[in-house]
Amino acid sequence: MLWLLTGVTAVVLLLIAGFVREISKSPTVARSAALTATAHARHALPSSSASARVQEITDASSGLSYQFLTAPWQRGCPGILDTSMFSWTAGEHAVAGRVDLGGTVFDWHGNACSGQLQQRFAYSGPNDLQLVTIAVADAVDRAYYSGLVDASTIDSSSSMLVSGHQAWVVRFLVTYPDAASEGLAWTSEAGAVVVVDRGANRAPAVFYASVPSNLGTSDVATLVSSLRLAGLR
Repeated sequence: MLWLLTGVTAVVLLLIAGFVREISKSPTVARSAALTATAHARHALPSSSASARVQEITDASSGLSYQFLTAPWQRGCPGILDTSMFSWTAGEHAVAGRVDLGGTVFDWHGNACSGQLQQRFAYSGPNDLQLVTIAVADAVDRAYYSGLVDASTIDSSSSMLVSGHQAWVVRFLVTYPDAASEGLAWTSEAGAVVVVDRGANRAPAVFYASVPSNLGTSDVATLVSSLRLAGLR
């Protein structure tokens, strides 16, 4: 009897050992280990969404912030845009090409610029936003586009909110029918003017963007939608 019990116990132990060995070879166990290792590896790597942060232009004068576009865009509003009507205090630009006006050759830019509304544009409160924004857009057209043969049309004129503040946006399109003979690398240019009310006793903020077709006119919508008042959401 003792011999029989010893033999049965040995057989049972051998069966248990074989069962454990088969479990260790199981695809489920291997797959679980692989998934655990992969999870640890992912945790160790930096997140691509966290590293690809959107950069901004912040204008301390007007209080506006907006997206800084990727290359070939550079920081700074072109100084040539400063006139008796406009004084821009921040911005960005990209060279679309060169223009020859009566022998004078200069760079033509896509640009996004901001500043405070000048006092010559009479403004007394949010009820004036529509008329003032249209007046600014008209002044922009006369100041910056009169040198080339062009046709300008207003695509839309509507209210919007910038960080909860009332604003008005005028979107326009400039086309160049003589682009080929003038040596232009673009045939049209999309633009927008936004005026933002900043509250009592504070001059409204003005934003102006214009992007030739060879730089990608969809950037205008990107810029306008990114507008906010610094420190406010």
